[in-house]
Formats: sequence, C-alpha cells, structure tokens
Amino acid sequence: MRRCRRAVSKGRGLSYNHLCMTSENPERPGNAEEWLAALGETATFFTRLPFNFRGAPRFRLAQRLPTLPVLGLGIGLAAGIDLAIAQWLGAGPILAAFVGLLTALVITGALHEDGLADTADALGPVGATAERRLEILRDSRIGAFGALALIFSVGVRVAALSQLAARDVGIALLSLVAAHALSRAAIAWPMGALEPARGDGLGAGAGQPATHDVGITLAIGGGIACLMLLGVSPLSAVLAPVVVFAIVWGVVPLVREYFGGYTGDILGATQQLAEIAALVVVAMCVGWR
Repeated sequence: MRRCRRAVSKGRGLSYNHLCMTSENPERPGNAEEWLAALGETATFFTRLPFNFRGAPRFRLAQRLPTLPVLGLGIGLAAGIDLAIAQWLGAGPILAAFVGLLTALVITGALHEDGLADTADALGPVGATAERRLEILRDSRIGAFGALALIFSVGVRVAALSQLAARDVGIALLSLVAAHALSRAAIAWPMGALEPARGDGLGAGAGQPATHDVGITLAIGGGIACLMLLGVSPLSAVLAPVVVFAIVWGVVPLVREYFGGYTGDILGATQQLAEIAALVVVAMCVGWR
C-alpha cells in the first residue's frame, strides 16, 4: 500500500501522506455527523471515487476503524450490481464475474492487490531478516512471488464468483457484499494485535486502535456478512466469518515473526486473503446444497 509516498490524485487536495502523518486529534468520532465525515475520509483514501474532500483528515485510521466494513459494503454492492447487469445483458457467469471483480478494482485502484503482491515478494526470500523483508515491501517492482499471488487472487475469486453467478445472480451479489465488508473488517485484527513495523508509512500514522473499536469493527463486518449470507445459505452465514477470522488470527503471529509488525502492504494482503476465503467458503457451501 504505497500511497503513503505519493499523492492520491492531483485535484483532490489529499494525499496518502496526509492520511499517514496528520490529524493528531486523539478523539474518535462521537456523533452521527462526525461518523459520516469519518466515513468520507475513509472512502477518500481507500477508493478512487471523486469525493470532494480537501485538507487534512480529522480522524486517524485507528479512530475511524468501524467505517471500514461499511465502506466494504458499498464497494461490494457496486461490484455486485455491475455483475448482475453484465449477466442481464447476456454475459456468461465467468465474464460477469470478471466484470464484478473489475468494478471493485477500478473503485479501489487495486490498492489491496498492490499490498498482496508486495507482501508475497517480501515473504519469498528464505532466511531473510525482518529488515530485509521490509526493504522489499518498499520496492515498487513486482517479483515472481508477487505476480503469482495476483494471478492466484484474481483466478480464485473469478472461479468462486462464476460458480455463484451460475447458480443465481442474486447469490453472487449478496456474496460480494458480504466478502467486501468482512474482509475490510478483518484489517482491524492485525492493527489491534500488532505494532507498526516501522516509524513511517500508513502503519505508523494510523494510530493504535482501542480494543473496543477492533471488536466493534469485527462485529459490524461479521454482522453484515451474516445478514447478507442468510439469503444465500445459513451454513455460509456462519462459516464465512468463522473461517475468515480464523485465518486472520493465524496470520498475526506469522506477521510478527517475519516482519516484526504490520505495514500498509500487510493490511492490504490481509484484506485479500479474507476476501478470497469468504468467496471460496460461500461457493463451497452453495455447492453442497
């Protein structure tokens, strides 16, 4: 997640660096208006949508953590609607799945995919020190492990989505909403369990979330996923959050061992793993029916 070192876009008045290094206010949003503003700040950074937000944000990422699954709901809904439109216009399940995935990639600017590729490259060298792995995370070039991780990520998600779309387009739409909300909530776990791996970048500027905010974020993401997936299958409504949170729980000690803490790239990789896991679990549950 390298936007901490470059502007998001030229006319929007906000850069990743602003989001990383400014907003020293220790308070979290306290009322509906402030939470709406916090959601706008989250959307401004995590998407390429033309929000008219200018200046330094009021809240650090740790303070507005519960807005992540809400933003994920919106991204998943947009992707699901485009998938449904593509299939309604005559696209087959595989092509419609590509359209839905492409919609999410365009909205987010492939931010999390970038984090996945960088993290995979950093994990590649056998016996490397944590310092060396952090250096690789900063390298803008993509290596073999990063390329393979992206191929795997796109391929598995398209395969799962096409299976769901072949069964019913409504199932695919609900699954996308659940997966995006749940996977963005999963980002809260490493943020709460680990320290930033270095003194600059998104991790250092995000702040340390309070334990109850981590819990609230996970509960919102899990709740959205359960509600959406009840319309798909009751089994998936239970299994998807359980599997996703189990995977994230297992990732945390590995991140601590290999990197010494989290970075923005690692948070992006966490989101990707969670999204893939959610879609695969739902596709398997639907296949068992």
